[in-house]
Amino acid sequence: MLKELDKDIRSKKFKRAYLIFGDERYLVNSYKEKLCSAIVDKSTELMNLNIYDGQNIAVEDIIAQANTSPFFSDHRLIVISDSGLFKEGRKEDTSAMARAVENCSEECVFLFYNEKVDKRNALYKAVKKFGYCCEINELREKELSQWITDYSKGRLKGADASYFVRNVGTSLERLTKEYDKLEAYVGNGAIKREYIDIACSKSDEMNVFEMVDAIGNKKPEKALNIYNNMLFAKNEPIAIMGMIARQFRLILKCKYLYMQRKYNYRQIAAELKMNEFVAKKCTEQAKNFKLSTLMSAIESCAKCDSDFRQGLVDARLGVELIIIKYSR
Repeated sequence: MLKELDKDIRSKKFKRAYLIFGDERYLVNSYKEKLCSAIVDKSTELMNLNIYDGQNIAVEDIIAQANTSPFFSDHRLIVISDSGLFKEGRKEDTSAMARAVENCSEECVFLFYNEKVDKRNALYKAVKKFGYCCEINELREKELSQWITDYSKGRLKGADASYFVRNVGTSLERLTKEYDKLEAYVGNGAIKREYIDIACSKSDEMNVFEMVDAIGNKKPEKALNIYNNMLFAKNEPIAIMGMIARQFRLILKCKYLYMQRKYNYRQIAAELKMNEFVAKKCTEQAKNFKLSTLMSAIESCAKCDSDFRQGLVDARLGVELIIIKYSR
């Protein structure tokens, strides 16, 4: 998907329209910036770059700008975000924009990004036909490891890159920030795993994985220590409880697919539309819990949430009691 964008940026041969969307906002925004820089030079962007944001934008103004010739530039670029034009609710505006994409001159380029997209939508079909639609969703662990290897210029690679990703998380923005911290800590020396543990903050997801591991392995002291560290990092108790409940639900689903359908973790990941590393970890954790225990734990989390909202229990204590109960 991204190769097509890279090719256009390198060749400076641009299509009439681009739509960049998906869950991986870091890459969506990164490629939006790359396209903007490639299509319109900084020195002329004041005259040749028009930016529209939000669902209250006037489509007739956009179309008028599209029909205006660029000034001392090969292209006029019109950037549109969060417009709502790619889903139901603005049928006339959507149709008008679709016609504009179809009929615009080669001097005009539309760039849509950060959109909620219905692929049956008329504007989506117009961009796909006359331009390029690029959906960028969360990368797989292998892709993330390769990405951090490239970003680090080879300083983190192989198993160490995978270890970094598993500990820091799957957000590219977070991976970037945590690697920059790591590099500042290490300097020009070799990067060792122990430095990752020292310099980088573990993701909430990894902390919850380790907490549930400790619960499943009957290590309440370790589980409570992780919980207290998450509180120290300014996580709210009820939010942590929600993450624990989500983890128990994922483990329950993985256990069912593993036991009843004999799925491996890759098949589970595909079925549940989740990262393979997460599926593998949940499948491993499932071995430490009975189905009845998982169902009971989910019910306990729901009751804790309800009791907290009614003022019947202190949230911090409620979560501690759940951790202790299921790690005995």
